[in-house]
Order: sequence, then structure tokens, then C-alpha cells
Amino acid sequence: MNYTKLCSLVSGLEPAIRGVFVYHFSGELLAGGMLEDVKSYLPNEEITKSIRNTISRWKSRESLYPFLGTGKYSITEYEKIKRITFLLETHVILVISMEVEVDHDLVIKKVLQLIKQKI
Repeated sequence: MNYTKLCSLVSGLEPAIRGVFVYHFSGELLAGGMLEDVKSYLPNEEITKSIRNTISRWKSRESLYPFLGTGKYSITEYEKIKRITFLLETHVILVISMEVEVDHDLVIKKVLQLIKQKI
């Protein structure tokens, strides 16, 4: 999968997308970032903590896979943003940050189609 191309395509799905990132479970940023002219609400050290927490939650879900199947995505809505996390491959996640008014169901459907195509 071409992570850079995926990030670029996801960035264009909706004007209110703020950032698109691909991370390895080690915490390494593989591709993506904040969109041009968009400032993160989180300081850098909080971004690192947040990603570690996100990765930890995905790892904890793996124990459920034999019973429920592999996780596809999770969504969290805060007062200022929505964040959707998708499992791309074993130990690789896609994280999308967007404004709260975005129709997240539409974004989820489009992203799942892109993942299925293995861009």
C-alpha cells in the first residue's frame, strides 16, 4: 500500500479534514501530516501521547479478533474535532482528524473503499 498516496487521496475527500497520518504501532510516522494552513490544537508532546494511546487501544482490541473479527475503524468525537482511526495492515493505522460538522459516515465509507483498493 502506498501510504503517501492514500494520505493524499483521503485529504481530498472532505474540505474539513484537518490532518491525515499513517503510523506504525512502534509510533513511527510513516506518511501524512496536518493539511496546509491547519494548526494542530495539541502541542507536539501531547500529539505523541495521543498517538501512543491510540496505538495502545488498537493493540488491546487484538484479543477480541478471534471472537469478533478484525477491527476496521474507531471514532472519537471531541468538542473541537472528530478523529477516526482505521487499521490498514497488521500494526499500521490511519488516523484522520476533521472538524466536528463533517459527515463522518460518508468519510468512513470512502476511506474503507480506498483501503479495500489497496492504493
